[in-house]
Amino acid sequence: MSRIHDEVEVNVQLQDGMEPQLQQYAREKVTAVLGHTARPVLYTRVRLDRIGNPAAMRPVTARAEIDLNGHVLHAEASADTPYEALDLLQDRLQARLDRHNTHANAHR
Repeated sequence: MSRIHDEVEVNVQLQDGMEPQLQQYAREKVTAVLGHTARPVLYTRVRLDRIGNPAAMRPVTARAEIDLNGHVLHAEASADTPYEALDLLQDRLQARLDRHNTHANAHR
């Protein structure tokens, strides 16, 4: 079953201890990217993790996977905070989607 972007449930997984509000923020970021495609979206997943080492550079990592009718886009971004990581993730997803759309249009 495929659904268009405004009907897709964005599955967000947070590492234990992260604030629950991040789920909605992640959904908003990914949904904004999905608004730039008319392709059916089969699923979306986002995962946020934090490295336990307080001295680590960019300790938060956001990962996303979006299945656009059989073509899976992957993106990852690391930052100092979960919100920054999700902002960067949105930018990277958008860039990958743009490349995918350009490639798909070139083969029509």
